Amino acid sequence: MDSTPAPARLTTTGTTLGFLWMGTVRGTAQGYVCEPGDEMAEPHLLLGVHTSGTASLVRRGVSQPCRAGDLFVCEGGEPFALHRQEAADFELHLVRIPRRAMALTDGQARDLGRRAPFADGAVAPLLVPFVRGLADAPAYAPATAVHLAGSVAELVALLAVEDIDSGPRDGGAERGQLVRGIRAHVDGRLWDRELTPGAVAAAQHISLRYLHKLFEGHGSTIGRWIQHRRLEEARRELARPGLYDTTVAAVARRWGFASATHFSRAFRAAYGVPPSDWREERTRSLS
Repeated sequence: MDSTPAPARLTTTGTTLGFLWMGTVRGTAQGYVCEPGDEMAEPHLLLGVHTSGTASLVRRGVSQPCRAGDLFVCEGGEPFALHRQEAADFELHLVRIPRRAMALTDGQARDLGRRAPFADGAVAPLLVPFVRGLADAPAYAPATAVHLAGSVAELVALLAVEDIDSGPRDGGAERGQLVRGIRAHVDGRLWDRELTPGAVAAAQHISLRYLHKLFEGHGSTIGRWIQHRRLEEARRELARPGLYDTTVAAVARRWGFASATHFSRAFRAAYGVPPSDWREERTRSLS
């Protein structure tokens, strides 16, 4: 009987989900090497979800264990390799997320891209099965796809800031409690056009410099967080049934945007479509 092992085989499938690209690599090969090309020139993060067996993730010449169910993040354009450590079927889900869709600074994205593969924390146990389910699901209506893409992007962004909620790196529990209080204050006043970093600092009785330090120490900014939350709430309102007679300009004003033009520009930069198109697609999907 011929004992020669069967040749390694890999198949790669890919599709779009709203403003995301999603791909799945399956087969019997002992590894996978990703070398992004020019088509991935837009600033983005690449999320990987490894679904079976034990492997080693190699980035920047450093090898780290990657277990079944682990996820990892690479900065856009960064090559990586995943080497299997046992003879078994191979499956890897990949999601390319535009940086414009997430309220992340360069430092925050860099820190997330350097984090070892993991499956713990508050967000990863939600994100991993979510991505696996999306990878195996049939095609969605355009508006639904954009909504699901936004959920994925928001969860990935939360990966980078969940350490703020669980305990800050250099200021103890009081610092973490302060950041949570700031976020609650922002969420309660998204409608207020005067909700600026200076106003937030004054409401919390801290200096503007310290407010920026609280967020930048974790790779975020207060200004980006405010705009991100406003866009998310406006997007949810635009998708709400029964409110189609409310103008986009009215939604923009309700969530603190100075003008419909500013809102439309920010919405398109974040989600890849104008707010009017998002609403139209949503309406069509529900009819």
